[in-house]
Amino acid sequence: MKVLHAIFTMETGGAETMLVDIINQQCKTSRVILLIVNNRVNEKLIESIDKNVKIYRLKRTKSNKWQLLSSYFKISSILKTEKPDVIHCHNNKLFLFFYLRKQKTCLTVHGNNLSMMFVRHFEHLFSVSETVRKDIMNRTGKNSEVIYNGIETETYLERNDYEINLETKGEFKIIQISRIVLRSKAQHIAIEALQLLVKKYPERNIKIYFVGDGEDLPVLKDLVTKCGMSRHVSFLGQKDRTWIQNHLKDYHLLIQPSLYEGFGLTIIEGFAAGLPVIASNVDGPKEILNCLNAGLSTEVGNVEDLAQKINLVYENYISGNIPNTNYVLDNKTKLKIFDIQTTVNNYITAYKLIINNKT
Repeated sequence: MKVLHAIFTMETGGAETMLVDIINQQCKTSRVILLIVNNRVNEKLIESIDKNVKIYRLKRTKSNKWQLLSSYFKISSILKTEKPDVIHCHNNKLFLFFYLRKQKTCLTVHGNNLSMMFVRHFEHLFSVSETVRKDIMNRTGKNSEVIYNGIETETYLERNDYEINLETKGEFKIIQISRIVLRSKAQHIAIEALQLLVKKYPERNIKIYFVGDGEDLPVLKDLVTKCGMSRHVSFLGQKDRTWIQNHLKDYHLLIQPSLYEGFGLTIIEGFAAGLPVIASNVDGPKEILNCLNAGLSTEVGNVEDLAQKINLVYENYISGNIPNTNYVLDNKTKLKIFDIQTTVNNYITAYKLIINNKT
């Protein structure tokens, strides 16, 4: 089987990182091609792609309509040469390049509230969560197959120490991993919640670490300064998957206070690393917590509620009671549904149906 994955950019977003994980697994059993249309590419992410994956980079300037026609002819030439069995798009607007081959073209919708342009024209649709599936159905009337994103669950080192030594003023380390985009990932909510705790419990050594980069990083840093929280906040920048697999266990709590989120892969990573997890009771995060029957949910955008949930986790660390709560996952085998191999197997099964025109 030959599969061509198409995407506009390869920056360090959730969809791009997820795609790298998928193709690195798929290339073990199938011939895999990656087509990147635009010139916005993170070279470190490209370097993490298996050498067995054939990569085409068209280097189109984003939003340059004049280059659309030349890109179309380049893609047509690639398709003629490669003759893929399945074309898997990761952006709905890519349909323009493949409309003459729509019988073998599919689309993964990676989040909520995204543009639905051309979506109904794809022969087969995938959604990354039940929440996204319902969003597509409500807005287009078209059904989609839910295939959860996944990680290599067994590669994450696990935390096994659930105590904090108050006598040595041990630091309570909170982590949030996501692009720094306040309108969706809500890092400002995390800072405001921590500010409440610091004011109420000044004797506590609590600090939050932000992993990621994004357009709102200057705004977030300015907020930290204005709130007088510089001593309690650290920006670690972008980290690769290997760093997360090895070091996530070094933190005490993972939070994801998103205002909206189609899935929430970092929540799975938190559980895989043996951490307690707090996530918004919205969209994908809510679905994950319910599916695993683990973690704590917090009201969307509610600073006080997030602060209360963080305090609850902190106090259970002090009492040594974390292992007896459902803040952490009690059985790692529950993560199989969110394992990358499950994701890949489900896609391969779907591809076979597409090839045989049984969708």
